[in-house]
Parts: sequence; C-alpha cells; structure tokens
Amino acid sequence: MNGDSIIEIDDMTWGQLVEESPKPVIVMFYSPACPYCKVMEPYFVDYSQEFKSSVVFARIDIASNPWTTERYGVMGTPTFKFFCHGRPVWEQVGEIYPSILKSAVENMANYGEDCIRKSTPIGQDITGYT
Repeated sequence: MNGDSIIEIDDMTWGQLVEESPKPVIVMFYSPACPYCKVMEPYFVDYSQEFKSSVVFARIDIASNPWTTERYGVMGTPTFKFFCHGRPVWEQVGEIYPSILKSAVENMANYGEDCIRKSTPIGQDITGYT
C-alpha cells in the first residue's frame, strides 16, 4: 500500500523507531475503520516519499496498540504527531487540508534539529498500567 516510505510500528517497536530515531519522526495514529484516515493517507504517503531523506514517517493502529495510544493522549483519528528526539513537538487531529500537513512536514524537514531546543521535556514514564 505505501511501499517502504512509511514504517508500520506498534507498542513494542515504538521506543526504538520513534524515541531513539536520529531523524524527526512523523506518526499517523489511525484506525482501519476511520474514513478520515483513508482520505488523509494518500497525502501522507506522498509526503513520506518526498521527504524521506530528512524525516521518518510511521503509522500506528490505535486499536492494536492501546499503550502508546493512551501514553500520548490520542483521542481521535487520524492524529498526526511530530517527534524530535522522542519528544512530541506538534500535533494535528482529524482530516485537515493537505497543505497544512505538507507545510508542517516541510517545517519539520527543514527545522527538525532546531525543534529540540524549542521544546521542553515532559515526563512520559507515567502510565496507568502496573
């Protein structure tokens, strides 16, 4: 469907592929039954191919990965979250104008390394799971 430009991740691979990535990561939280996700996915695929040299693109199914979904407070799909050195730095929820998503991707591609200096670390080790 999306070739090799988008990585499918899950709760088990999240840490390695998102938090430890040397490049900025853009994650699309989706649900297979979500009609808005289906509308946005072709744009996400296009941008992943256009910007693959500077940004990692990933998808995670919220239905199969409740831990990561809860950890990042995802309440609706699609949710696009941008991460710099494992830190969430930008988010957009729902079907949006493709130009807004592309502009955000371009900013992440061009200024991704600067974003870490402009973000504050948050404690994400807190979870409801014991």
